[in-house]
Amino acid sequence: MDLSKLGALEGPNGEDNTPGLLGYVLFAPEAWFTTIAKAPKYSAAQAKAGDSVIITENHTFKTGLGWLKLYITLDSNQLKADIVGERDGRGLKVSFEGFHPGNKPQSLEFLNLVKNIGGIMLVPDADGTYIQVGAEGLPVELTPNFDSGKLSSGRRGSMVKGEAYATGLRIYAGDVIEKPTV
Repeated sequence: MDLSKLGALEGPNGEDNTPGLLGYVLFAPEAWFTTIAKAPKYSAAQAKAGDSVIITENHTFKTGLGWLKLYITLDSNQLKADIVGERDGRGLKVSFEGFHPGNKPQSLEFLNLVKNIGGIMLVPDADGTYIQVGAEGLPVELTPNFDSGKLSSGRRGSMVKGEAYATGLRIYAGDVIEKPTV
């Protein structure tokens, strides 16, 4: 593989590099999409280093559908990507977790249903850049765990966990259309 477009990986050089994630994620079931956009494959002919990780085309949805916005308590959420596989066949296992407070009927219904549905999730970092978790054929699966908390301590709500396998991390830079409220 021709790696000639790669260059030095420099540090922040005075720019912000704030860790963490914003207080929400966006999720949509795979079945809601008419098109799931992809980033271009790496090529030495690409314009500049980094182009192969940015999804610039728009995901498109069936009529009346779009991203569901899920509130996540600030500083309870984290996204990780770990290498999995053997030599000559490595990939990533991407894991997300974040806390969604409360036991409102709408929240419980969403969490009851989503545990059996594969989808795509957009996770905004502290700068507002969307990291996409899940892809066509490699969906993210959410597994919420509810906890009532105690009167003396704890918190009531669900720890939402998500897992997906991936060939690499991708940034979604297309349009973000949320599902209209019913």
